[in-house]
Amino acid sequence: MTSYPFGADRTELEKAFALPSVPADSHMEVGEPIRFSESERAVALFEHPDH
Repeated sequence: MTSYPFGADRTELEKAFALPSVPADSHMEVGEPIRFSESERAVALFEHPDH
């Protein structure tokens, strides 16, 4: 096993930062568009000004 900083090994890091698993057969339902608040839009525009 490869050693990483602070004595952690790769599997420990993968477990710590793993995203929750999603079943393969699940999919997003298409429906009403997502509504963002004014503050959420302001943050998005601030973080991504070219879009």
